[in-house]
Amino acid sequence: MLKALLALLLISSLYLPVLAQVTPANNITLKVGVPAFAPFAYINEDGEMSGVMVRYLNLLTEDTGFEFELVLQPYARVLAGVKSGELDIALIFKNVQLEGYADFIGPVSSSNVIVLPQASVDLQTYEQLILLGRIAVVRSASFSKTFDEDTKLQKFSVKDYKQGINLLSMGRVDAVVGSEAGIEYNLQELGLDIANFGHPYVLAQKENWLHFSNKSKHRTLIKQLKATVAKHYQDGLMYQLYKEEFPVGEAISSFP
Repeated sequence: MLKALLALLLISSLYLPVLAQVTPANNITLKVGVPAFAPFAYINEDGEMSGVMVRYLNLLTEDTGFEFELVLQPYARVLAGVKSGELDIALIFKNVQLEGYADFIGPVSSSNVIVLPQASVDLQTYEQLILLGRIAVVRSASFSKTFDEDTKLQKFSVKDYKQGINLLSMGRVDAVVGSEAGIEYNLQELGLDIANFGHPYVLAQKENWLHFSNKSKHRTLIKQLKATVAKHYQDGLMYQLYKEEFPVGEAISSFP
C-alpha cells in the first residue's frame, strides 16, 4: 500500500511542471489601449464595452485563452501608455512614433484611409491636398508616411473623427482625414450623408497592428500572438467587423 502511494505521488510530481506552464496562460490579462471613439471602442447604451476592436480581440481570446482589458484613452495617451509600460498593447494604425518602444505584431487588417472634402471639391490626386485649407487630423494619429511628414499641408488637430466632421459640416475646415469606417460611422451618427460632401480621395491603405510594449511583463506571449494575428489577417477585416457591429447603412468601402 505504501509503495503504491509513493508511486502515485511520484507520477503526480512529474505532471506538476507541465500544469504550471499551461495554467497561467489562461489567466493572463493584457491591457490594450485603443482610442476612445466609436465605432472602434466605446461604452454602449447598456454600459458595456463594444465596438470593432472588441469583436477583433474576442477572436484572439478564442484562440489563445488570453483576456484583453480594453483601456479607452485619447490617441496621444495610448502612445504614452505603451512607451511607459502602463499598457501592454496598443491596437491602432501602425505608428512610427512607437519604434524603439514596442514590437509591431501584425498586420491585423488593411483599411482604406480617405480624405473627405467640402461639397465643392472633387479630390482625385494627392497634389490637390496642398491646395486645400485646413485638414482635420486626429491628434497623434498616423495615416501615411507621405501625409504625416508633409509640412506643406495645413493640418488642424482634432480629438476624434466626430469633431473633425462637425468642423467640416460647419465649413471651419476644408477636409477631414481618417479611416473609412470611422468617417462613415460618424457621418451617420451626426445625421449627415457622404453624398453631401465632395468626392473623397483614397489616401492610402493603412494597416492596423498590435504594438506590444517593450516594458510589458508578458512579452513571452509575443510568439503566440503573432501566430494568432497571422491566422486571422485579411484585407478589410476591420471594415467587415464594423458592418457586423452596425449593419444598417450603405457601405462606401471598396472591400467586399
